[in-house]
Order: sequence, then C-alpha cells, then structure tokens
Amino acid sequence: MEGSDEITLWLARNGRKTLTLEAARRFAAESPEHWYVAAHGSKGFLVGKMTMQKFSQRHILVDDAGEPMLFATAEGATAFLRIELKVTNPHVFSF
Repeated sequence: MEGSDEITLWLARNGRKTLTLEAARRFAAESPEHWYVAAHGSKGFLVGKMTMQKFSQRHILVDDAGEPMLFATAEGATAFLRIELKVTNPHVFSF
C-alpha cells in the first residue's frame, strides 16, 4: 500500500474497509487530530478525517449500511466528535 494515506493504512491494518462508528472511536483514540465537519449538500453535515494525499469515501464516518452518517447541524456534528470520539477541536468547513 505504498503511497496510501494514514486512514487507508489504518483501516487495512485493522481489517476495516469503512470508517464506522466503532472504527472511528478506535482511530480517534490513536489519532485525534485533523477531524472535520463539512456540509453534505442540503442533506446535513458529515464527519471525516483529513488527509493530505487524497479524498476517499473511506475518510468519512458511515453507518452500518455504509452510508454517510449525517447530522442536522454543524454544531451537532461537532458535539458528536467531542463527546463520542473525544476530538476536542475539529475543523468546521463552512462555505
């Protein structure tokens, strides 16, 4: 997996294909920096982990069905990161 980003490597090492809530909790405990909240069109806000190499669907938090886990507000997503993943200072993309 040469050239892979931190998230892809972590998922592979841990036998994961997606960033589910369970995986995100474990990953955030090991790597609490660079988490973010971003608008997902008019559907709501999603949570993800930044990488400098590429963007992938694997970089966002998904539910058990593999769909993006969405929040009604950026504040709700930020509170989720703070409470559930212990990420104290996520970046909020607003555009």
